[in-house]
Amino acid sequence: MPSKVQIDLGGRAGEPDACAPARPYGEGSDNGDPSGSNKYRRWRQGKALPNSDSIAHMYSRSGGAVRLGYWKDLPLWELLTPVAPPISRLHRLLEQMPMNIRRHLFLDGEPDARGWFHHAWPEGARIRAIRNQASVEALITLLCLARKGEELEDDPQHYVPSACAFDLLPHVLYGNPALRYRWESLFACIERLFWNRIYYSGFHASFPIDTIREGLQALDADPKAVLPIMSGHTCREIQQAKTLCPALEEA
Repeated sequence: MPSKVQIDLGGRAGEPDACAPARPYGEGSDNGDPSGSNKYRRWRQGKALPNSDSIAHMYSRSGGAVRLGYWKDLPLWELLTPVAPPISRLHRLLEQMPMNIRRHLFLDGEPDARGWFHHAWPEGARIRAIRNQASVEALITLLCLARKGEELEDDPQHYVPSACAFDLLPHVLYGNPALRYRWESLFACIERLFWNRIYYSGFHASFPIDTIREGLQALDADPKAVLPIMSGHTCREIQQAKTLCPALEEA
């Protein structure tokens, strides 16, 4: 069942361009919604998800610019359910990541001669290298790893990718307006599972929403702005970060 935040984000992904003349979605078109803006209003209110016909219609009318299907089916949503997906499903999601991420997860980023991936836990430097990709896929990968750590009841394996995901979030929101719309709802969903946690040792880290808000404001003012990093990095990783994500702060 899609989450409320998924419905909200999916509706925003299909919003007409801000520069276009203001008119309700469906008015004067052949999309089959005689009530004018009712369909679009239901999407934005979280009362319905766009069906396959609406997705295809929006994609066609926008010349491929509006990809409601991509956002509706994004694996991110299943990582935000109260019960973590089975480890086997988490592994499948990791195996489907692009090569620039898989190479930090698996030997050579490819399966072995039998077609199997070996899911050894990546060392911290590799997890932070994924963080430096600054992409939606990188965020999904980090949350996959954190939920795997949760399933294994391993506190460090949950904390490290969760902290990296927090550092990455402002960059992902800045580069993806569909996620940025009502991003506070997305933050709340992630926070409940990944950032608002007291570990068995009693350790509890602070991941304030104001840090994300200030990061977005800084990136709006200067896309190359330097943002603080909670998840740390080595001197070698600093050099990688300069190439992969110049906005990451140097230590």
